[in-house]
Amino acid sequence: MRGEDAITRALLAAADRFYGVPGFPVTGILKKTGADSVINEKVAVEYALGDSLSGRRAAVILKNVGLNACADPFVEATTQGLIAGVVLVAGDDPAAEGSQNAQDSRYYGELAEVPVIEPGPHNVFEAVEEAFQASESFSRIAILRLTPDLLNAEVTPGSAERKANKGTIAPVNLTMKGRVERAGNMLGPMCDWSAASPLNCMNGTTALVGAAGPVDKKAHPDMASRIITVYPPPAGRERIHEIQELGRPFFREHRNVIPPAYKEPERREDRGFYRSFCNTCPFILAIHILDELSSLLPQSPSPQLPV
Repeated sequence: MRGEDAITRALLAAADRFYGVPGFPVTGILKKTGADSVINEKVAVEYALGDSLSGRRAAVILKNVGLNACADPFVEATTQGLIAGVVLVAGDDPAAEGSQNAQDSRYYGELAEVPVIEPGPHNVFEAVEEAFQASESFSRIAILRLTPDLLNAEVTPGSAERKANKGTIAPVNLTMKGRVERAGNMLGPMCDWSAASPLNCMNGTTALVGAAGPVDKKAHPDMASRIITVYPPPAGRERIHEIQELGRPFFREHRNVIPPAYKEPERREDRGFYRSFCNTCPFILAIHILDELSSLLPQSPSPQLPV
């Protein structure tokens, strides 16, 4: 089965709604899933988050540079949380065959502190379902990184049982600092998830990341490792001496990710808060000026309602 068809089937089985913007190399997936083509990637993510709050899983299908356009709601979702899974299906183009640059979407995983999964040709179906489960487990969007090498390759047909979980929204009594601390506290559990993921195979000193390959067994007889949960990196990476990946050296640069120490999230009742404007708020003067100006304007008569 061709990789594009496998990804399409896996997405149709795992998600309820689909949004996206056409672009190489994911236009075929957009068409085959029947995704709604929206005006831009930011709107697509906002629609998907709305579905998530309603309990529906959603996939957003876009090309690599589309992540730039949707960065605002994408990153913010990590702080605010979500309910049903949301997965950004990012089509990267390492060779710049049909894109204006060779941007590597995996770096957004570090920026937004979200799981990044890069399927291999042997576990496409499992990887797609795992991306949605990770999104729900950690209450944030997950990235599913695809490349032309995988989409055009012959992959192993399969299936994965859908097991929908339920994420959580940040408690309303947290300050913004507290919400950021709550989101950061999940990096430790995310590292544990990556370390225990059966998607990874860590048996050799040379490893392929995602769809990198094919493997030359004569040149690399010990190449039995393949890394799928790219961020956070899985356990056992210290034994790997050579890494082959498509695009920039993301995994090589993030092999030593250490989760921060737990911080008790700051709550409004602990910090203190005003139910109105703070005494030192710089907007108070502007509000007083507008109030004085409004008193000088002629008052419009109240509209007469029909009897």
